[in-house]
Amino acid sequence: MMAKSNDLTDSKNIAQPPTKPSRTFYRRTLPSSLTSFSSFEGKEIFASAMSTGGTSAFFSLIEQLQTQPEPAYCGLTTLVIILNALAVDPRRSWKGPWRWYEESMLNCCVDLDLAKETGITFSTFACLAKCQGL
Repeated sequence: MMAKSNDLTDSKNIAQPPTKPSRTFYRRTLPSSLTSFSSFEGKEIFASAMSTGGTSAFFSLIEQLQTQPEPAYCGLTTLVIILNALAVDPRRSWKGPWRWYEESMLNCCVDLDLAKETGITFSTFACLAKCQGL
């Protein structure tokens, strides 16, 4: 009598690697019409702005800088950075006792699952900002 095969050599039980996207991005080249912030010229421009008082908002924004958790969340994450930089109280907890904005709190004008797929328009951005008291 032959036993059923249920070990990992059975081709039905071998985990298949996830399908790789046909096109991926890593450090895309900046168009020649733009200046990299970390380049020599970018540092000169920033130093010039510092010396003339043109960076007044920079430090409060850079303190809140974060990476967007979803590729299409650029608008939502930008608004989170702005709200936290302006010290707008979300009037609810983020984690534990901390009141801090994060993307899931911005759910008054858009379905977040849809935003995760398509992003948001500027009018939706404005609506979300208004819901948060801006």
